[in-house]
Amino acid sequence: MASQTNNPFDFTSLLKGYDPQAFIKQMQGGFNAYQLPNFDSGAFLESQKKNMEALVSANQAAFAGTQELFKCQSEMLQQAMADATEAAKGLASSGNPQDLAEKQAKLLQSAVEKALANSAELTELVKSSQEAVAKQVNERFLASVQEIKDAISKQG
Repeated sequence: MASQTNNPFDFTSLLKGYDPQAFIKQMQGGFNAYQLPNFDSGAFLESQKKNMEALVSANQAAFAGTQELFKCQSEMLQQAMADATEAAKGLASSGNPQDLAEKQAKLLQSAVEKALANSAELTELVKSSQEAVAKQVNERFLASVQEIKDAISKQG
């Protein structure tokens, strides 16, 4: 019997029951029932549909960024393990205490430099992913505000 693992970053189960079309139809029914004056409900609903599409797209971009981060961290861990194995072999072959101390100091310096470079790389990856998602959400927000203004002004 295969065991099922739960991925704490997998939100697909939360979105399985979400149907954007059903939500739009429900909103449309509400607007049709009340016939608001000076309000273009069709344009408003179209704007909300675009908002939901943008939200889904932003979530997909965030998820892709998270996957890229995990992939990068995994590659860094694999490289660190390979480097540690190689370092252990190099240290084991050292018979002279002074030579051993020099090798250890070089290994420590190399490890710190690599850790700093990896940290900078991961930071840049997270930053660029967050900036892309924020830009997408901000652009849609500004467009949505303008669409709502237009929907109201068309009826006035």
